[in-house]
Amino acid sequence: MTRITIPAHDRDGLRVFTARLSPDDLKRDKASLAAALLHDPDLDPAFIEIFDLADLSGVGLAGYLTEGLGVPDTAITDPAGLDALQGPVLILLSKALHGREATLTLDPRLTLVGTYAEARPPVHFEPLPTAAAKGRLTPSQPADPGPQRPNSAFILFGIALALTGAVALWLAIG
Repeated sequence: MTRITIPAHDRDGLRVFTARLSPDDLKRDKASLAAALLHDPDLDPAFIEIFDLADLSGVGLAGYLTEGLGVPDTAITDPAGLDALQGPVLILLSKALHGREATLTLDPRLTLVGTYAEARPPVHFEPLPTAAAKGRLTPSQPADPGPQRPNSAFILFGIALALTGAVALWLAIG
């Protein structure tokens, strides 16, 4: 059996497999079918596709990878070869692994066609368009509070404490 290892840092990768599956297999639950074909029960089925290429009439597999899954045109070196494939395919996005490294043991019905990466546009920060977003923030210096007067509650507490002490002393003496 063929094994492939997908590293933990491979967030944007996707792998395309041809799958020798019967029409009954294609009617099965995709999550359990993918887990059985890739021998990994912890795959997220939201990031796995299993379908017959006949469903892509007019688009082709190369078009689906570029337009549907965001693979750059330059990454597909043989678009005619991809479009010539027939039958079921399994597309595994690395996101199905939730960031963990995995060594997958491929079912003999799977054949790896290619490994691709989704295009990730560079992050570009532009100024916000509102007037409230213009200008610069400068750190403010805390004002020097200078000497402070004691709080009136603190003064009242001190007087009450002194009176309590005086009453206690008067009771102790008298």
